[in-house]
Amino acid sequence: MAINPISFTEKVVGDFLRYQATTYSFADPQLDKQLRSLLSLEETRRSPLMKGPYISLSRAFKVGNKIDRLIDEGLLHPFMANLIPYESLWAHQEEAIRAIAARRPTLISTGTGSGKTECFLYPIISRCLELRDQGAEPGIVAVIVYPMNALAEDQLGRLRGLLAGTGITFGMYVGKTPDRRADVTGVRLRPGSSKADYEAALKKVQAEKRGVAVHPAEERVSREEMRTPGKQPRILLTNVKQLELLLTRHVDVELFDHARLEFLVFDEAHTYRGAMGAETACLIRRLQAFCGTPERGTVCIATSATLVDSRGESSEARKFASRFFGVPEDEAALVTEQYEEEPWAAERWVPQVLPGDAAVHLRNVLDSLDADDGGKLLRVTAQAVTGVRLREANWEEDLYDTLARSELCYQIAAILTKPQPLDYLVSELSSRLGRPVPEEEVLLWLALGVASSKNGRPLLRPVVHVFVRGVGGAVVTFPDASEEPRLWLSAEDK
Repeated sequence: MAINPISFTEKVVGDFLRYQATTYSFADPQLDKQLRSLLSLEETRRSPLMKGPYISLSRAFKVGNKIDRLIDEGLLHPFMANLIPYESLWAHQEEAIRAIAARRPTLISTGTGSGKTECFLYPIISRCLELRDQGAEPGIVAVIVYPMNALAEDQLGRLRGLLAGTGITFGMYVGKTPDRRADVTGVRLRPGSSKADYEAALKKVQAEKRGVAVHPAEERVSREEMRTPGKQPRILLTNVKQLELLLTRHVDVELFDHARLEFLVFDEAHTYRGAMGAETACLIRRLQAFCGTPERGTVCIATSATLVDSRGESSEARKFASRFFGVPEDEAALVTEQYEEEPWAAERWVPQVLPGDAAVHLRNVLDSLDADDGGKLLRVTAQAVTGVRLREANWEEDLYDTLARSELCYQIAAILTKPQPLDYLVSELSSRLGRPVPEEEVLLWLALGVASSKNGRPLLRPVVHVFVRGVGGAVVTFPDASEEPRLWLSAEDK
C-alpha cells in the first residue's frame, strides 16, 4: 500500500509517545502537564524523544569489472565464477578485493545493502580454494567476528549455500554451538555431497515445514569436531566474548593449532569503542601471537556503514585502524561507495508555482500506485504538475527525461548528497529556487521521481529515516523554593 511516509511515521511515533505518557503518568497535575508538553503529543516533531524525519537519496553504485576479468588477473580463483551470481561486482567491492589481495589492512565503510560482506568474503573463499587445490594442511584461514550471534547465524546460512560441495570447511563457534556431534539437530549430508544435494535437501525440509537446518558435509557443526586436530574449519564465525574464551580455555586451544590466520574480519566495527574497543584490540594481538603469524601476516578487515564521519573525512577511520589493528595509518586502505554519473541535463527548466494543491496532487500519486489502472491517473497528475504531455505508452520514461531537466529535482538531489532533516530540505530548496516550496510539494516531486523509470531504474529513490528513543528514566529537579519542580525525560537531558 502506498503511503505518505512522513504522516505515517508521525502517526507511529505519536502512538509511541501516547504510550509513554500512560506508562509514566504522574499523580501531581503540574508534573503530568510538563510530561505531556515534553512528549509533544500534539506536535510530534517537537518531541525530544524523536529526531527526524531525515531524507536521503539512494544512488546507483558504479559497476566494476566483470568477474571473468578479475579471474584472468588472478585476483579470484577460477571456481569463483560458479559461486558469484553476478556478472560484475560493484566498483567499491572490486576496490576492496584488490586491497585485500595486496595484503593491506582494509576498512570498508559503505551503506546498508551495498554488499560489504562480499567485499571480504569473496577473497577469503578464493584463497581457501587455492589452498584446497594445493592440498594444504587443515587449519583456520579466516576468523570473522560479529557483535551479535544473530549476524553470525545469518552468515552461517549464507555459507551453507555458498560452500556446499566445494570442500571448504567452515563453522560457527558461539555459546549455543552444540558440544558433541550427537547433540546436533537437523539434516547432515554425507561427505562428497554436492551443492545440488544440499539444495534438494533444503527444498525438501522447507516443503515439509520441518524448521530444521541442513548441514553440508563441509560444515563443522559441533565444538567436538572443530577441536579435533585436522578437522578445524577453514572459516570460523564467532563473537568477541567467545573468541576470548577460545584463547583461555585449555579444551579449545587445539582449535588454533596450525592456524594460518590469513584474514581477521570485524563486522560492524563501529561497535568497538571505548573500553570494549581497547579490550578487543588487545585480543587481536593475543590471537596473532598465539597463532604465531608473522608481522603483517594477517590481513585485518573492518566493516561498518559509519567508519567515515559525516563530512567524508577519512583521517579518523585510519586512526581507528591503526589503534585497533596495530598497523601504520598510511597502510590502511579505506573503501567507500562509488556512484554512477547522475543523469541531469545541462540545460534545465525551473518549475514555477505549482498549479493546484500540492497535497491533492501527492494524494493522487500515492493513490494511483495502488489502483488497478493507476498508471493513467499518475500520468495525468504528472502532466498537470510538470506541464509536459507524456505518451500513454512509456510515459514513465518520458517522466524520467522531464524530471532530469528539472532544476527543482536537480537541487533536491544536490541537497540530499547526505541525509538532511526534512525542514532543512524545504527551507534550502525554497532559498535556492527563490520561491516557497511547501513540504507537500517536496514530497510530490520525490514521489514522481520514484514513479519515473528508465532502463529499469527510477530517477529518484528517497529514503526516510526517523530515530525514536524511550524515556530514559525521568528526573525531577527542585531549582528553589519559589519555583515549581521541573521534569526532565532523562538525566542526560538535564
